[in-house]
Amino acid sequence: MYIVHFDVYLPGQVGSESENLGGFQPAMDVELFPRQCKIDTGSEPNLPAICRELYSRWIRPSSSDRFRSQIEFQKLLLHIELYRMQQTTGTTHAIVSAKRYIEEHYREPITAGLLAGQLGLSPKYFAELFHKMYGKSVTSYVTELRLREAKRLMLHSRFKLRDIAHRVGYADEFYFSRKFKKEIGVSPTSYMNSRRRKLVAYRPWIIGHLLALNVMPYAAPLHPKWTESYYRDYRHEIPIHLSAYRYNQDWRMNVVKLGRLAVDLIVTTDDLEEQEKRALGQIAPLLCLPRKETNWREQLQYLAAELGETWQAGKWLEAYEHKARDARKRLQPYVGGKTFVGLRMVGNRLYLHCNGGMADVLYRDLGLSPACRSEMPTYDRPIAVEEIDRLNADYMLMLIRRDNDTLAHWTKLQYDPQWQAIAAVQRKRVYELPSDPWREYSAHAMLRMLEYAEQLLTADHPSLIRI
Repeated sequence: MYIVHFDVYLPGQVGSESENLGGFQPAMDVELFPRQCKIDTGSEPNLPAICRELYSRWIRPSSSDRFRSQIEFQKLLLHIELYRMQQTTGTTHAIVSAKRYIEEHYREPITAGLLAGQLGLSPKYFAELFHKMYGKSVTSYVTELRLREAKRLMLHSRFKLRDIAHRVGYADEFYFSRKFKKEIGVSPTSYMNSRRRKLVAYRPWIIGHLLALNVMPYAAPLHPKWTESYYRDYRHEIPIHLSAYRYNQDWRMNVVKLGRLAVDLIVTTDDLEEQEKRALGQIAPLLCLPRKETNWREQLQYLAAELGETWQAGKWLEAYEHKARDARKRLQPYVGGKTFVGLRMVGNRLYLHCNGGMADVLYRDLGLSPACRSEMPTYDRPIAVEEIDRLNADYMLMLIRRDNDTLAHWTKLQYDPQWQAIAAVQRKRVYELPSDPWREYSAHAMLRMLEYAEQLLTADHPSLIRI
């Protein structure tokens, strides 16, 4: 057995007692490595040899041998660090593989012990790693996947309850029913009756809330330009496409179209004009989400309660918060202490801009520091180039309206000497944000913003636009 005691010194402050140590002072509470780092010397045969060399040199009186033992000690630390990094990377990959395996085999009997055995880890260690990475246990995740699939199958009237239970991995339909009611809050039969309603997402951002609840609308505003991502990903799953032109300017056309259909519920917002609201109310019952004085989380929970999807909302928000915490930690080494400012350009005018999504994702969830403090969380006010320069923001996030006039002025502005003199411009820390999702305020949009911001600021995505 070799036991090595060593001291660590860090650079001290001028005028402190550390000047007696050549500018260094003892570090008392520094943890270089995890408190436990077990290494299999069979896979690292050099370690015992290094320890023997370190010891044999240290006990000799010559200064050169003592110096050589210091070198051997540095080699020992390097081996430990490289091994730790290798193990961390390997373990992370193993946990990701385990999650993928669960997603492909959740219909089969799965336990943490089974997965740990396949990975060569102890069940307790595997369970701790999985929970740390994903914020839930293996059992909870398996149950979540099974119930999510069961809810999807309940949309199809050809499936009986017994068939659904067997398809998602429960041999006993009665146990499945009890489990479903305990987690979801209603019986499977009640849920099936409610989910077979034909819902209308009357506003584009309502699609984002419904998707977070794993609910696919029967009709919704879809357009390849105005709702690009929803059109691209869900146009084949949503049978009826309403007009999405400039935030529902074609509402009369949509009312006529819906009047020809047999729909059960229209989900909209409480800021509709009375004329439009009355016309929709003659077609089907209205569920109006509160827009003023509520944030997207409250809107999602309100909608979930009305649709009987409180469980789904809770699971979604839990996963979002876990992802946000991880992203915040990951971003810290890149942008810790840096300041950000949001700008919007319309025509030849620039605006100091922070909408609801930017306020929540950037400054609340990711903890970024705004270069401009404001009493209101959201704002949109004109600003001159010289004012932007005085803000001295480290990063500038731009929303550019995609019309010909604005794009022409934006191109011209980038060659303006005043603009080029801004520090963030010189450091190439100006990023153009797409309006989708950064102009939408829904649960699904928040998740996409979170992922986009993390990729943008860690430079993990080469296609993102840096100006």
